[in-house]
Amino acid sequence: MIKVIAFDMVGVLVKEKAKALNDIEDKIERKFGDILSDQDFINECMPIIKDENIIINTAKDICNKLYEIKDYNIFKNIKKMYPNIKICIATNHVSYINEFISNNMDISNVDNIFISAEINKVKPNKDFFLYILNHYNINPSELLFLDDSDRNIIGASNLGINSIKVNKETSMLTEIENIIKK
Repeated sequence: MIKVIAFDMVGVLVKEKAKALNDIEDKIERKFGDILSDQDFINECMPIIKDENIIINTAKDICNKLYEIKDYNIFKNIKKMYPNIKICIATNHVSYINEFISNNMDISNVDNIFISAEINKVKPNKDFFLYILNHYNINPSELLFLDDSDRNIIGASNLGINSIKVNKETSMLTEIENIIKK
């Protein structure tokens, strides 16, 4: 029985708009991803921009400029159908994504947000998924994980976690229902 649904951010909950970034934004955006901490991100960006505050503000600006919510009501609809299931966001990102999440998403039905830079663990590594399992005190078969990355799906599946590979055509609600009904 599924007790927790974990959603990746980019490619699952948000899509990237076709917006042009300036040269510096483009270089900073390429540093998003498999970063273990915000400080690691800042250190990686220091050769590009020498000011920590400008790096942080640029990262926040990039999130607001690039990301667009795919389904604003996804969490509300899941909670309506499955009120006892916990919902979380599980993303490889810098913590500055929190501002975008709180300003642009209805997270009233989200129980937790796990950001790699905050928990110092990255997908597809086993410890990222174990962190979520331990947080909720659940078995792998009780977690449903949605991601657009094959390597993250494989990482989760190797632990026995139910997984859905999301692409542009995926109806997340339908796919979630199909797994929960099993």
